[in-house]
Amino acid sequence: MSRQYKRICYINPGINTKRPISYIMNNLKKKRYIVSVFTPRKKKELKKKDSRHYDDFKGINLITYPVWTKSSGYSWPIPTNLEFFKKCWKILKENDIIHAWVPFYPNTFIICLLKLLFFKKKKLVLTMDTIPSYSFKVSSKLDVFFKIFFKILGKLVFIASNYITVYGRSLIKYADKAGVPKRKIRITPTGIDLTPKTPDKNIKEIFNILKNEKIILFIGLLNKRKGIDLILKTAKLLKNENIKFILIGDGPERKRSIQKASTLGLGEIILFVGNRLDVHNFYGHADIFFLPSRGEGLAGVLMEAMVFQVPIVTSNIAGTRDLINHLKNGLLCETENYICYARSIKKLLRDEDLRNQFIKNSLDKIQAKFLWKKNIKNFERLYQ
Repeated sequence: MSRQYKRICYINPGINTKRPISYIMNNLKKKRYIVSVFTPRKKKELKKKDSRHYDDFKGINLITYPVWTKSSGYSWPIPTNLEFFKKCWKILKENDIIHAWVPFYPNTFIICLLKLLFFKKKKLVLTMDTIPSYSFKVSSKLDVFFKIFFKILGKLVFIASNYITVYGRSLIKYADKAGVPKRKIRITPTGIDLTPKTPDKNIKEIFNILKNEKIILFIGLLNKRKGIDLILKTAKLLKNENIKFILIGDGPERKRSIQKASTLGLGEIILFVGNRLDVHNFYGHADIFFLPSRGEGLAGVLMEAMVFQVPIVTSNIAGTRDLINHLKNGLLCETENYICYARSIKKLLRDEDLRNQFIKNSLDKIQAKFLWKKNIKNFERLYQ
């Protein structure tokens, strides 16, 4: 390094801190870096016990700005005053390295544009965790928006970036279709630690679940992209099985989904428990982890399930295919095939040997390819 310490700023696109950003910055602050994060949120002192486990800013310079946003499955926090632009300028001026996530969010796009116009010598790394409208379909209107963005404005972002990273090999062809220059693409998988938190509460007792009832666990945003509608369709087919679906999370489809579950007569087998900080207790008692998502990068909840030794049923999509191999460490179904999801859940529940095989192979895969202590080095190489 040219100096004893390098200054690095992470550009967090949405209201919530992305897991990879949290882990990387909290790891690098212990090394030869002075770390900042630029994020759209009200600046307040976060109490760890009340916050998400990756909202940890101790020892990190937290740079915030006020925003307007609409609660939806896809919400772009819009800056509400000119101070935002001053902070963007200052970030580029004072930091050696900028690492941004998701090119179409306002803070990432403005940072990239200012870098291209006025700070060409600065190093900028862009991470694309998904490639919407290419790696997965969003909606008829948003798919058009994303394709126009990548063809026009996205080119400016790609030119401004020194490197453009994706989480897995399965995403490369979609990045190529979106116009990302191949010479700039780097694969930088995220990761997880191999020592999960030990469960300290009995979920079955808390939610009055019978000892012989099996738990099908989902954790994520309750919206169409995560497949909340597919969960309901799958649960309907499994209505007579001795199971409970536990859905952790909140989102724009929560109220509607609760109403629909009641209408379908599923109120007794689907539990909507909202956001939880004690997810380790749910993993610890789950029999199957179910994620029928239509679009992912490298889903942290899948890695958590693998480490907590919960066998997985999920969708055959880009990103997920880097984690799960069909019939080796999980069961994959085509995204809209809820009949396949139902059959796969039944198959796993009835085949203990297959569950044990998936658990062993998942742990082996995490150890081989998805430990943070190994994968964080890929990011550091780009910085250096």
